[in-house]
Amino acid sequence: MENIINQLFEIEKKATEQGLDIFERNLRRAFHELEEMGYKIVNPLGTNYDERDASLEANILNAGSTKITKVLKPVIYKMDHESLKLVQKGVVIVE
Repeated sequence: MENIINQLFEIEKKATEQGLDIFERNLRRAFHELEEMGYKIVNPLGTNYDERDASLEANILNAGSTKITKVLKPVIYKMDHESLKLVQKGVVIVE
């Protein structure tokens, strides 16, 4: 399931970069269905990176940088017996 989520994330990212909003409704519906299945997908783009955050793997381009400028893979959680379980660490670039 993580591979499908990653592909949907890539499609959404490329559509946004290209200004193709014609897929927005379809992608929102797909992400909604995943949420109904117990998945939580987090896109940390634009947030500050905290090295204590165990849900992220970061490539830090400049020492002292804190802003997440690119997300290669989103953070994926799955509901497991009333709590969220980390399924995939997010892969980010910090500049």
